[in-house]
Amino acid sequence: MPDRAVVGDHENHRFTNQKSTPGKQMPTKASRPISICARKAFLRFSAESGEGGFPQSSSSSFQFPLSSFTLYNLHQPNVMPQEESTKFDRATIVGPGLLGASLGMGLWSKKVVREIWVWARNEKRKQECELCNWCDRSTSDLKEAVGQSDLVILCTPVDSIVDQLDEVARWSKDGCIVTDVGSLKEKICLRADEAFCNRGACFVGSHPMTGSEKTGMKNASPTLFEMMNCLVAPTADTSPDALRRIKGLWKSLGMKVTEVCPVKHDEVVGWISHLPHLTASALMMAVCRKNGRWLNLSGNGLRDTTRVAAGDSELWKQIILGNKKNLSIALGELIECLQGIKKTMERGNCQDLAEKLETARIARMELNQNG
Repeated sequence: MPDRAVVGDHENHRFTNQKSTPGKQMPTKASRPISICARKAFLRFSAESGEGGFPQSSSSSFQFPLSSFTLYNLHQPNVMPQEESTKFDRATIVGPGLLGASLGMGLWSKKVVREIWVWARNEKRKQECELCNWCDRSTSDLKEAVGQSDLVILCTPVDSIVDQLDEVARWSKDGCIVTDVGSLKEKICLRADEAFCNRGACFVGSHPMTGSEKTGMKNASPTLFEMMNCLVAPTADTSPDALRRIKGLWKSLGMKVTEVCPVKHDEVVGWISHLPHLTASALMMAVCRKNGRWLNLSGNGLRDTTRVAAGDSELWKQIILGNKKNLSIALGELIECLQGIKKTMERGNCQDLAEKLETARIARMELNQNG
């Protein structure tokens, strides 16, 4: 997939004190050893390819507020050659939940890595992973899991990712690239810069904008990432080579990649991801406070609008509190919009109400077209 854009203050993307990431010589097909994965039945999943591009409004009555962004079109090729996309010998997935297991399936089906290890928190999850055809080995020992891997992907909740960075940085081998799937980037990337300073391994923050209100391995899918956005958040300490390889990793899974500095990332996702979740939760609370029995009479409108409110409450508590500054501003704007609609409705101002609803309708149609 092509790069979408670079979003944010481009000064934050100037690489200083750059680390070098030695490339690992990959064995030829004839000489490489046969892994456990190779002895299992192989199922290939194909991914659609599509052109990236930042949405632009086609209506003169509505424009997306992009003025605060610095955008650069990068014009990368749409399809990567197979030898370029197969970049890693061994990858370790830390946390085989919905995203972690889906990632394992996707990496295996696309042949992006030759061997996949999994770190699982408990014995039950460890055994579940060992039964999966995409998992070569599962362990509950984090040091063992990451020690000899070329790629480590942290797929645990945000607070756990922050707590694991020191150990992963200490135990990862020279040349290893570590990334994550966390919904917050400023907190994670700041901690990672400290943890990986003067280490042989390096870190690149990632946020694949995909998932579901459903959780766990049982809901995982190898196509979860296809045609979805991925935000990659480099800092001044990020290795350019590691950044290139991580962007290639997400593209190989069919994602549309956008670079964004960690601070801007948290502002943007506060509006387009975290605010919708709080809005859906508040709507469910409001209806239930009025009369919870009315939920049995609802149609698709309430279900569609509040789907994300069914997400893991513990996970979302961490995300909301971790981005409370941006969310407070976003909630204030939402409340102002609702108050404006309320006043317009109470005054019976048909034209103003129609204009508000039409503006929202056009924006939602644009979202469909650029989905």
